[in-house]
Amino acid sequence: MLIKFNFKNFKSFKNENCLDMEAASIKEHEYNTIDIKDKKYLKVAAIYGANASGKTNVLEAFEFMKEKLMINDDTNMNSNEVDNYYNFSFDEKSKNEPIALEVTFLAKNKKIYQYGFEIKNKNIVSEWLYVKKINKVTPIFDRDENKVKFNKSYKAKINKFDVDSSSLFLSLYRKIEKDNEDFKSVYDWFLNSYYLDLGNPKFENKINRLISSKIVDDKEYRKRLVEFIKVFDLGIDDIDVKIKDVRTLDNNTHSQVELKAVHKNENGEKILLPFYLESKGTLKMFYLYNFIMDALEDGSCLFIDELDAKLHPLLTRYIINLFHDKEKNTGNGQLIYSTHDITNLNKETFRRDEIWFTEKDIYGISELFSLSDYKIDNTKVRNDATYNKDYLTGRYGAIPVFEEFNINTHEE
Repeated sequence: MLIKFNFKNFKSFKNENCLDMEAASIKEHEYNTIDIKDKKYLKVAAIYGANASGKTNVLEAFEFMKEKLMINDDTNMNSNEVDNYYNFSFDEKSKNEPIALEVTFLAKNKKIYQYGFEIKNKNIVSEWLYVKKINKVTPIFDRDENKVKFNKSYKAKINKFDVDSSSLFLSLYRKIEKDNEDFKSVYDWFLNSYYLDLGNPKFENKINRLISSKIVDDKEYRKRLVEFIKVFDLGIDDIDVKIKDVRTLDNNTHSQVELKAVHKNENGEKILLPFYLESKGTLKMFYLYNFIMDALEDGSCLFIDELDAKLHPLLTRYIINLFHDKEKNTGNGQLIYSTHDITNLNKETFRRDEIWFTEKDIYGISELFSLSDYKIDNTKVRNDATYNKDYLTGRYGAIPVFEEFNINTHEE
């Protein structure tokens, strides 16, 4: 469970910003929170803002951090795709300073970890991992360039290998000490957190080719998947599955499995149609199913850029409500997403601390802030405000500012 995500000098975020999932001291929608050890944490964070204000950059900062950690894993994507370091580009000082990223989270072993690093020109400047024990933060290791200083309990293992300047120590160390609880817990938390860039057609195409092998051999899984789809598409009665290539089934792609949606006509007869002919919204929900269910059942963190693309606002609300529902969200999963959907920007759906905005100033510097912290004339926004109307009228900022455009370019 994510508690805090701090980032600095990443793309449009020149200064340090924090996505804080610790609940504010407000009383609305208490069921929207996770209660752990006398503290409350948020299940959902919705990020609003104008185009090019930095919404996507918040999510990409986390994905950048994850991919850098996974880069030494042979199963991960080609390093050329992630070895792009995006400093704030509009002043020379920032160009020459490192990107700084840090997460604080609760792992499955019930420990709270604080892990982060600074990176400059593909080289690791610093790296650290702390664990919180009884309100005391204890360092596990601190790294300054290529020098790593361990807590006493790990010190004896430091000479087993050399760390190079372009690799994260945690990524290397967890391979050698595979049974180490702390390193495994931190690595697994990142591994099980997902970023979905649904505003990118190439990425959407990629996940649209993924099919879980469970749809072939797990009848209960298929039954739950069909029930999920029928919530928003009453026309689908079942899913017909045919195996095209048993030898490569575990690759889970369309080239091995053929799907057809089962419909019924007015006479009750079954009609099978290729699944790709279904609506874009139905297809999107179908391919999101595994990610959503994994988060709800396993308690993982799901970052989604442009969740509302191709989805009706009520479908978006349905997904939000799944995470808010304690009976559905049994693992305390979290949903963090960017959106332009103002239909759900209201007090009936969200607590004020679940609503976030990004705003960019005239110098290209983005800022991330929560509605619960925002003040108008030194007064915080009330919980009975009309959030969507106030947002559109500019009371919270974070909306587009249009300049006059002269369409008559021809001079007579």
